[in-house]
This record gives sequence, C-alpha cells and structure tokens, in this order.
Amino acid sequence: MPRPHLAAVGDALADIVVPVGPEVCERLGVAPGAAAFVSRPALEEAAAGLTGPAGPPAVTAGGSAANTCVTFAAAGGLGTLVTASMGDGLSRAVRDDLLARGVRVPLAPVREGATGRCLVLLLPDGDRAFMIWQGEPWRLRTLREGLDAAFSGGPRCDGVLVEGYLLAGDDGMEVGRTAVRLAAAQGAVPVLTLSDSALVAAHRPRFERLLADGVRTLIGNEAEIRAFTGADDAEEAAAALAGEGVLAVVTLGGRGALVHGPDGRHTVAGSGAAVTSALGAGDAFAGGFLSGLLSGLPHPGCLALGSARARAVLDVRQARAPVRQPAGRA
Repeated sequence: MPRPHLAAVGDALADIVVPVGPEVCERLGVAPGAAAFVSRPALEEAAAGLTGPAGPPAVTAGGSAANTCVTFAAAGGLGTLVTASMGDGLSRAVRDDLLARGVRVPLAPVREGATGRCLVLLLPDGDRAFMIWQGEPWRLRTLREGLDAAFSGGPRCDGVLVEGYLLAGDDGMEVGRTAVRLAAAQGAVPVLTLSDSALVAAHRPRFERLLADGVRTLIGNEAEIRAFTGADDAEEAAAALAGEGVLAVVTLGGRGALVHGPDGRHTVAGSGAAVTSALGAGDAFAGGFLSGLLSGLPHPGCLALGSARARAVLDVRQARAPVRQPAGRA
C-alpha cells in the first residue's frame, strides 16, 4: 500500500521552553493551557526576563502543523509542511530539523524577515502556556500565493490539515480556505485543528466557515471542542458535531481520547503515566491518528496510534530536540 501523504498548512516556529511557576503565568497575563498572541518585542522582553544562571533557554523547532508532520512521518507516512519560511538563521535551523526528520518543505524561503517564535511556559504539573509571535504579518500573503505551487508540485495528498492558529487573522483565514479548496480538488480529506480554546472563542465564525467550506474532520482537546460548540462537556460537543456529519476527534488529557462520527463513538483510555510536559502531545496525537485514518484503519486503531504517539512526548520537555541557532534577535 502506498504511504499516506499529509500536507499540513501552518507556521514553523521556534519554541523557547522555560520551566516556570504559576506566578510567572499570572505576571505575564497568560493562563495555563492558553495562548497569548503578542508582538515580537513583547515576547523577547518576556523571554529575556526569564533567563536564568545557565544562560538563555534552548530553542527547539516547533509549530503545531510542523509537529504533526514530524509525527506523521515517524509513523511511516509522507509529511509535507506548507509554510512561509523566512531567510534568517533561525528559520534555516528549523527547516533543517524538519528535513532531517523526513518532512518535505516545498516552498523556498523568502529572503527577508524573522522567524516566528513561541515562548513556552512549562509548569510543574506538565501543563504549559504560550506567548506567540507568529511571524512577519506579510508571511501569510506570501504563503497564500505559493499554495497552488506547493500542492501541484508534489505527490497527491490524502489529507490536508489546516492549523487553527492561522485563523487568528484575516490573511490566515484566506490561507485556510484556499487550502480546503485545494484539498477538495485533489480528493484529499480536509482536517482542521482547533489549536487553542481562547482563539476558538474569539474567532468561532472563522472555524465554522471552514466547516461550511467542506472540512469534515475536526481535532481538538475538550476545552477547545466546548468553546467551538458551546456544549457543557466534550461528549455532548462531539455528539453534536457527529450529528452534522463531522468526525470529531477529542483528546481528554489523562483520561484518553474519543472519536465521534457518523458511524459511531469510540474511545481509548489514558495510560496513567506521569507527565513531564504536555508540550506537543496534542500535535503528536493528531499525527498518529491521521496516519491511521489516511491509511484506511478503523477509528479504534486510529485512536490507539494517536495515543501511543502522544505518550511518547509526555516525558520530555520539548516537542523536538533543540536546534543549533541560539535564542536572540535572529
């Protein structure tokens, strides 16, 4: 059977991971489990204020869509990240990391601009909060202009994933809609990740628009799925989406995960293992689940693959290994 091919559209970011106490999240104004979108100077000021005696924290390759592609490739599939790479040293390090892990990055880097980055505030219980500067504001226009070439210049896609973080702005919304249209043209399964509950609550009509455009697979955690549907719990939310013909895939933290679709409901139990960091676990789950889905596995098998891939990152402090480019004004 040919390898399944997932093309994921989103930002390749540099993660700056810093262990902190809850008081740091409170001081910086970002809640555990949530993301705050900030300017580059604000992020760099916050990161500089958290530098300890050992020097600046390690920079790792990150980004939700990128993390999912890495897991998808590790599970035996072909992963393609469709992103607007910058021409700076940090972007080159992140891009090299992706290529080394078997992920295709078809669009050539642009010559100007700085790579987006995410300050990851890692809490003692393994939860995390994010301060994100997504990158140069014009990068999404560049990405949209390159989408057709990215999809036409490679192997046919079995699935196209749109990272929910893109929907924070109008340009990203247009990127998402174009990607869904291109997925339909290839006969690929369009997938939308919810990314962040506060983002979903603030821009719910944008997420609903992509479902109206044809997305029929939705992946998120229980807070995100509740924010999207307005339901009181994840079970109710997933059932409501299934009633509309949507395959709702919901991660439940330590309790496992569930999938509810037109053909029924299935669950996988949590492992009960200790969690060092949940960073990247949702992305890894998505990569594992989609590797099964696009290979034609039944939903229980997809859940098992997703759960296994998520467990693999729960005992490390970053989604992937550090890159060589140091933190700074790259």
